[in-house]
Amino acid sequence: MIRNLKTLGVALCAVLALSVVVASAASAANYTASSYPTTGTGESELGNDVFKTEAGNVECKSHFAGTLSASSSTLTVTPTYTKCKAFGFLEATVNMGSCDYLFKAPTGEKDAYTAAVEVKCTNAASPITISAGTCKTTVGEQAPTGSVAITNETAAGDVKVKASVTGIKYTVTEDGFACPFGGTGAKTGATYTQTNAITFDSTNGATIDVG
Repeated sequence: MIRNLKTLGVALCAVLALSVVVASAASAANYTASSYPTTGTGESELGNDVFKTEAGNVECKSHFAGTLSASSSTLTVTPTYTKCKAFGFLEATVNMGSCDYLFKAPTGEKDAYTAAVEVKCTNAASPITISAGTCKTTVGEQAPTGSVAITNETAAGDVKVKASVTGIKYTVTEDGFACPFGGTGAKTGATYTQTNAITFDSTNGATIDVG
């Protein structure tokens, strides 16, 4: 009996030790750079970034910028969208208003991480506004589901980011003639996805990574 208890104790200690290793491997990391301040920028071609609602897809050419003044557990990313198309046939515009994207603390192991994303707005009366013909939609501050995948490209000194964000709340404020929405009002279930990862390079030659 004593021998069995000792064996059980050793086994429990081994399990606990393994749990500590796993927890450490998947612990939260920081956004870092080799020098500060550093601004990382990335661009995406039309068709790579897709915002999907009940009415269909909105696709734009995208530019992203995020500045680090020190190592941080979060990163504010400011997007600029141009040459937008909505529902496959309408010219569209995306105005970010007072809003940015906030990348939360990355979790993962080695050079492969994921991070939750929030929409943060400094003024509730100035949300993201998407306009196309007689259609208008707004997206306000929120914490949708899904995440961004972040991969360190150590040799190049940059990072790659790919979004897969779901459960986005939006409000249709205008639904005019030929607009494919099913009426105005608050809705949910929109998604924001990227087909290919976007490379973020620093503007001053610094190395940027997550770790």
